[in-house]
Amino acid sequence: MSDERPARDYGVTKTSASPCCKLRSVDLRSVRWTSGFWAERFKQCAEVTLPHQWALLSDPQKGHALTNLRIAAGLETGEFKGTHWQDEWVYKWLEAASVVWAMTADAELERRMDEAIDAISKAQQPDGYIATQITVRGWKRFQHISHHELYVMGHLLTAACLHHRLTGKTSFLDVAKKVGDFLHKTFMPRDPAFVHFDVNPSYIMGAVELYRTTGDRRYLDLANVFISNRGSQPRPPQSAVGGDAFGGTDLNQDRVPLRQETEVVGHAVFFTYLYAGAADAYMETGDKTLLDAVERLWHDLTERKMYVTGGVCPVHKGLSLRWIPPRPVGGGSSELVGAWTKSADDVHEAAGAEFDLPSATAYNETCSQIGNLMWNWRMLVINGEARHADIMELNIYNSTLSGIGLDGASWFYTNPLRWYGRDHKLISQDAHQRFQPGLNHICCPSNLVRTVAEFHGYVYSVSDEGLWVNHYGGNTFDGSEIKLTQTTSYPWDGEVELTIEAAPAKPFAFLLRIPGWADGAKLRVNGRPARVAAEPVTYARLQRAWAAGDKINLSLPMKPRLIEAHPKVEALRNQVAVVRGPLVYCLESVDVPAGVSVSEIHVPRGIRWTARFDPELLRGVTVLEGEALRIPQGDWTGKLYRPVSRVKPEKLKIRLIPYFAWANRGVSEMTVWLPLA
Repeated sequence: MSDERPARDYGVTKTSASPCCKLRSVDLRSVRWTSGFWAERFKQCAEVTLPHQWALLSDPQKGHALTNLRIAAGLETGEFKGTHWQDEWVYKWLEAASVVWAMTADAELERRMDEAIDAISKAQQPDGYIATQITVRGWKRFQHISHHELYVMGHLLTAACLHHRLTGKTSFLDVAKKVGDFLHKTFMPRDPAFVHFDVNPSYIMGAVELYRTTGDRRYLDLANVFISNRGSQPRPPQSAVGGDAFGGTDLNQDRVPLRQETEVVGHAVFFTYLYAGAADAYMETGDKTLLDAVERLWHDLTERKMYVTGGVCPVHKGLSLRWIPPRPVGGGSSELVGAWTKSADDVHEAAGAEFDLPSATAYNETCSQIGNLMWNWRMLVINGEARHADIMELNIYNSTLSGIGLDGASWFYTNPLRWYGRDHKLISQDAHQRFQPGLNHICCPSNLVRTVAEFHGYVYSVSDEGLWVNHYGGNTFDGSEIKLTQTTSYPWDGEVELTIEAAPAKPFAFLLRIPGWADGAKLRVNGRPARVAAEPVTYARLQRAWAAGDKINLSLPMKPRLIEAHPKVEALRNQVAVVRGPLVYCLESVDVPAGVSVSEIHVPRGIRWTARFDPELLRGVTVLEGEALRIPQGDWTGKLYRPVSRVKPEKLKIRLIPYFAWANRGVSEMTVWLPLA
């Protein structure tokens, strides 16, 4: 069963032996934030967010997540409390804690991890099954897919693999292998009764990672069966899922097999996790039908259905409307069965129709943005194309970090691009102010803590060509042959300096990502212009024999830009967003005079922005200041339409802040998109 391929490594994903990828992960311990944006966020994650979440999840009244496991283990008595996926909070916390421990060797953090893992191992059933929402309640297994049994076990697999690779301990990995064995026995060979239980597919990534960590091929086979199950039976028997609402629908991406999908539909966490898992499976098998599918769907998402912030989840609750083509007969036949049909499925937390990107009602669940980052990371690893790192950057700085307060201990589920203050009508999971997780609202905070903890693992990659610099921030890199220091104030400033401290004796390449927004980027080596192309959406390749003390300087222009939307995004006609470097900016009512609504602010096409770093504002941000126009709205009481009024515009100084920092100064109005004057 084992192919003898695994060796312990320390990457954020274990791709050291993956046959079908261009890039490999670096040792998480080899990258250390030193100063600036990400150093501050990692420090806050380790010192504030991680302990705060432990206090909540281990509190029997507030979080009850660890308590559920202790009850299942027979260590306590009581009733299950929380969501069907409450267990995942502990697993994702453990994943984040493993990374932080690897960087800090914090003894108290290690004690807490051991305490949680002990409860998990004792809560596991003899056959390997573990899902406290079922066992504590005494429910029968696999009665309805909304119980999320596979989902929580998937997060366990991923967390256990990383815990083992970083700590060297096997306590959590032993639990994961029993889970993997249980899932393999239950779902293989493919039992039609269980085809539709693979909802919210964290377990595909988890199963592939378990294969990478253990070398047991059964876990990779399991992942591929989960992928092939989706869409294989579009209309299941009602008894198979306890109801037909989820089976064979766009919501769960299982109306059409993944390999035949042409359009991104349904729940945004479901589809981003599915595509990330399919990319993982491709890396291990070379199944080009999987790569073709996720590449096709990537283009659909990024070219028709993604927000300027990187958000991929417009719909709170609604309908998925698309046309479904006839299905091939199979067996190599070109014959088609059926006719074109129209899909109109109920969906929630979902992708919408193409070019339908509302601002005020945007859901943009934080978890879905993280799923998009994870998917693009895997695509980057496969092909080494800068477009995927660009999406990761857009996501992390905007639609991901907007989900956590600047205090490191408060969260948003939804990330709209327009907010009407206290008058804003709340839809599902919306909130006027950031919340605390407890017996619900747990998935986004737990996803955020692991993402911030792990981000340094995405900064560099290695290949046979050399060292790839995917992202920028003040850090040191200490690899087996290469040592360097990256000095920069990014994302506030576009100047990046790499100082080489050690390098191989033979010629070696550094490949630096040139972001898509960086027209006019310049490269210098030891003060002299580098004779290489530095084109946007590429990696600039610098190859030579390097010596200690050599310096590479990258200058990325940070001129603010006005961005317009595709003409088919009708809600955004004649409006612009303001972007500087990787950051999308917004106007918050806190930054305009009293009595002025952000809806009254119009931006001249030729506006001149002044970028200024303010260390006292919002824990230190670069603001954009300029002269805009205010066009008073007048009285709209009792009117839906009226003749165009002739109102003389008033000149007004405005200040924009990075979008990720909004809603940290009380309840306010906010908008990303501003009408052109």
